Amino acid sequence: MRWWIFDRLLSIEFRMGVGFDIEAIESRPVWVYNTNTEETTAMPTNGLILLLTFLIVSYVYVSDLEKM
Repeated sequence: MRWWIFDRLLSIEFRMGVGFDIEAIESRPVWVYNTNTEETTAMPTNGLILLLTFLIVSYVYVSDLEKM
């Protein structure tokens, strides 16, 4: 599940793991798909990732490499 809130992406995903972890990330690469050009590229993200039992909650800002 994904939602855009204040120009940041809030997503919840399933994972096969247990435990609790909080990560402050900077320049972590993610794969994105552009529906206009039909290209898949890697882009950096900045934000927070919360790893819970069987869930990943991330609240990140996806940066554009050309603007950096």
